[in-house]
Amino acid sequence: MRKKLLYEISKPVIAAVGVENVLRAIVESIAKGTGAKGCSLLILSEDGSRLVHRISYGISGAYVGKGEIEIDATVEKVLQGEAVSIPDVADDPRVQYPEAARREGVVSVLSLPMRSSGGIMGVMRVYTAERRDFSKDEVDFLDSIAELSGLVLEKAEERERIAEEADKAREELTRVSDERERFVYLMGMVAHDLKAPLAAVQSYIKVILRGSTGPLTEKQEEWLNRSVKRIDGMLELISDIVDISRLETGHIAPELTTVSWKQVLENCIEVARGLVEPEGIVLVEEIEPDLPEIFASEVRLCQLINNLISNSVRYTPGGARIFIRAGQEEDEIVVQIEDEGSGIEPEIMPNIFDDFFKGDRESREGTGLGLSICKRIVEMHHGRIWAESPAPGKDKGTRITFTIPKGAICDLTFWEKQKEDGS
Repeated sequence: MRKKLLYEISKPVIAAVGVENVLRAIVESIAKGTGAKGCSLLILSEDGSRLVHRISYGISGAYVGKGEIEIDATVEKVLQGEAVSIPDVADDPRVQYPEAARREGVVSVLSLPMRSSGGIMGVMRVYTAERRDFSKDEVDFLDSIAELSGLVLEKAEERERIAEEADKAREELTRVSDERERFVYLMGMVAHDLKAPLAAVQSYIKVILRGSTGPLTEKQEEWLNRSVKRIDGMLELISDIVDISRLETGHIAPELTTVSWKQVLENCIEVARGLVEPEGIVLVEEIEPDLPEIFASEVRLCQLINNLISNSVRYTPGGARIFIRAGQEEDEIVVQIEDEGSGIEPEIMPNIFDDFFKGDRESREGTGLGLSICKRIVEMHHGRIWAESPAPGKDKGTRITFTIPKGAICDLTFWEKQKEDGS
């Protein structure tokens, strides 16, 4: 019970003033309260072969540095849990440095074990300038204070260990993050270099399909059309990889400007019409007037909304509706893209914003990067994005909502902060 009570007493004190201040207060209070010359706390070395000075009051630097304190029979006795009193250091063979004690003016020494929840951590010593025989009550009281010192030191070691582990984890996270950033950058460079020759190959195939090089058989035309479609998919993947590279390395500074939400949404609706009309899908606009401006990338905001609309078109049948909503709610702009399509299965919902995740693994359409790019763009603007399926209040479809604070400023250092925080 005593140990538990002392530990509970020590926790708020340590939290309020810090370990070093608590230890300093303990040795000073013991020296002054007992009328002793000084007090010191000695802890076991890592190998357990000697005692190492931790903190003291009333003792000179010369005495502290007098030499190593070996674990002899007397010290061993204290470390086994018994207080040891030496009334006269000058005539007692148990003293390891009698001459240094004489020069320091130390006559009597009381050594007490510093207990902790994990065992005895070291020794607390009280030094007097005159001969003194400590009473049983004094020894019992000082033993409690020595135990409190041990618990405080244990807490200090625990904090140091946690801090050291956190530093190591932070260094490892930084290393991994740096390597990942370098990989993403190189991946973007490679993707960019692949795009031009693929586009050239595609243009040559289209020339052939137009009959410019002579007539084609039905089989040749079929295979060339398939090739064009596959190259389209590869070019889309390359474009997405380049986008991720630019977003994660913060290379979008030239795109930043004061952006009008009205202009962004008008541009996106124009693109959306071109996507939905050939499919026979009805586009419904619910846009509030007088939406504010932000400092951001208009290109990226348009990309975000267009990606969401394109995704909805892919899973919405002809005759159904896609809604584009935008409005202000408290301090946020809220944008919703809602469709009346097939919806998202509950088991895959947690993964839809992951890189390269495709709900239909058999489908060759899409790269699996569209929604992950959307998530990056939203987070770069300090916003949130989530999906609901079926759409609220309905038995089908999907609603994807993202919010961006009204005063958002596109943060080029977002990924650096993520790296520093370990997220």
